[in-house]
Amino acid sequence: MKLSYLLSFFLASLTVASPVANINAPDDVRLSVRTTTQDTAEYKAAIAAHGHLKKDKYYYFTLEWPLGAKVGDSDKETDAELRMLQQELGFAHVGVVVGQVTETESGKGKNKKLKRDFKATLYHMTKKNVHPGDTEFKSRNYSADAKHLRYRGETSKKKAEAAKNVGKEYVKDHAIYQINGNNCADFAGAVLKVLK
Repeated sequence: MKLSYLLSFFLASLTVASPVANINAPDDVRLSVRTTTQDTAEYKAAIAAHGHLKKDKYYYFTLEWPLGAKVGDSDKETDAELRMLQQELGFAHVGVVVGQVTETESGKGKNKKLKRDFKATLYHMTKKNVHPGDTEFKSRNYSADAKHLRYRGETSKKKAEAAKNVGKEYVKDHAIYQINGNNCADFAGAVLKVLK
């Protein structure tokens, strides 16, 4: 009789410790479908600068050109001016990137895809030099490259749209380029104020 108690106890302990599912439990046999996520280069650059981006929200960043990098966009600053500016700022050039995080779903079932993007515009001021020292407002769609974004904050659609006009007005009111007092960083500071 003692053997039967031991055997019963042994079998009961195996049942409790068994990793096998309970036969009476209902199983969920639905097919699980995973959505494929595709992130654009612009989204990856923005998420690298700020890890908590949310769909349909507007964000703004600064974009700094590293020392020795060409500004592009027909900038006519001389090498001497660039060296002096780099000594003052610690970088070659700066612009402001403003945009919205978007998510677009496509496909059905197992072909379902989610595309995440950061649709943004880059605003910056360059030295035009058609007339000695004159400045020019530059605006173009932001495309990610080797330059890193620096997170500045979240903003609204209204402020994001106003940034372009503020940039244009700044260049109109500050028509002559100066290393101290009217350079790309001063322009960026004026645009950043409206985005806060």
